[in-house]
Amino acid sequence: MRLNRLPQAPTVAPSSTDLAERDRFQAMVRESLPSVRASAEVWRNGLAAFVTLIGTAVVLKGRTTAADLPTNWRIAVTAFISGGLALAVTGLWHALAAQAGSRPLRVTLADIHSRYGSLDAFNLATAIKVAHRLTLARRTVACALTCLFIGTALTWWAPSVQTGTLRVTYSTGTACGTLLSEDGGVLHLTVQGQSEPMAIPVAQLISMTTVTDCA
Repeated sequence: MRLNRLPQAPTVAPSSTDLAERDRFQAMVRESLPSVRASAEVWRNGLAAFVTLIGTAVVLKGRTTAADLPTNWRIAVTAFISGGLALAVTGLWHALAAQAGSRPLRVTLADIHSRYGSLDAFNLATAIKVAHRLTLARRTVACALTCLFIGTALTWWAPSVQTGTLRVTYSTGTACGTLLSEDGGVLHLTVQGQSEPMAIPVAQLISMTTVTDCA
């Protein structure tokens, strides 16, 4: 018959320092979950204000700013700004989940004892999960800020569409330039390389297209 070996008592009694360390550790474990949730609450509040501010700015100014950009630049700006806002909302969700919990907690004391061994161990495991969720929220916000910064920088450097630039095909050739005026049945274009405006009778026009530039 095989007998289970009983645990042996330690040969040296714990010192007062060991006992003090144990008590401080237990106190730290008990405070870990409230501390992490308090940090998550601060992040949630700050991120909610950030999303509100950026969202309002995009709604009020985004359409006006993007309308003056060429199509390819407009698509890029829209992708980065939209992606940044989506990531910011996702970060807000993770911060909210870290602060309030993502699902109802339905456990019994027996469940906690069978899985974690004690309430302190359960609180520590929960605090670690909350900390991981908060870290994910921070990283998501960092990605959101990067996308929003790139989208904003693109609006600074993108060339504006010159709505007065026309490519005109008429009976005797093609011309491209900035429209000065149309009067008396004649178009007046400023063409690069010519000192005088070019006059094209409207009666000779075959087609006329707005372009970004004359390259």
